[in-house]
Amino acid sequence: MDMCGRYTLTNPDPFKLRARFDILESVEVVEEPRYNVAPTDPVLAVRRGDDGIRDLGRLRWGLVPGRWAERKGERPLINARVETVAKQPAFAESFRERRCLLAADGFYEWLTDERGKRPLWFSRPDDDLFAFAGVWAALPRKGSDDVLHSCALVTCPPNELMRPIHDRMPVVLEPGAEAAWLDPERSADELLGLLVPAADCALVAREVGDFVNDVRKDGPELIEPREEEQSALF
Repeated sequence: MDMCGRYTLTNPDPFKLRARFDILESVEVVEEPRYNVAPTDPVLAVRRGDDGIRDLGRLRWGLVPGRWAERKGERPLINARVETVAKQPAFAESFRERRCLLAADGFYEWLTDERGKRPLWFSRPDDDLFAFAGVWAALPRKGSDDVLHSCALVTCPPNELMRPIHDRMPVVLEPGAEAAWLDPERSADELLGLLVPAADCALVAREVGDFVNDVRKDGPELIEPREEEQSALF
């Protein structure tokens, strides 16, 4: 299974979001703390307009790139692999023309060993905001004036922190790479060069309880350290 499938935005303070992602003060930001962002949820995304000004709005997590993807029973395309994002038909056009930053401050992955399967929460050491590399699409809804704006985040091979747990990880962009990812003038090679694993020291992980396994649960208890003895791995 690819990943990432759950993430967090636990402190969506409007002032912090605007400052961190260079958003105009006139842009309204109303978002509740979220500890269990799941596929098909609306998520906060930063996009660059034709005028070069950044906007912060909501996209549905699970890319719907065209009519073929609306077929009943199709799973949402929540992840795009760096190895194929530039050429796979579902993602190629969005990669070329519609890239975004997905605002987050953590994500989950599950460790499986002799003790069973347990969730881990990955975050910055200082719990600060970061951005996943994302792509988005706009699809007019049949029979209405509405447009479905949807997105997927890009995954890459793991860094050393993730390697014992999973063979993929989401692309957590370096802050200095975020503007380049949104820049419409960048070449495909330049863009692909940004899609690398986070530095080994950029993230920390801790075992958390099993609350995240239930998509209906969404509260600070989801990221509290697991009460039982912690894994020696961390």
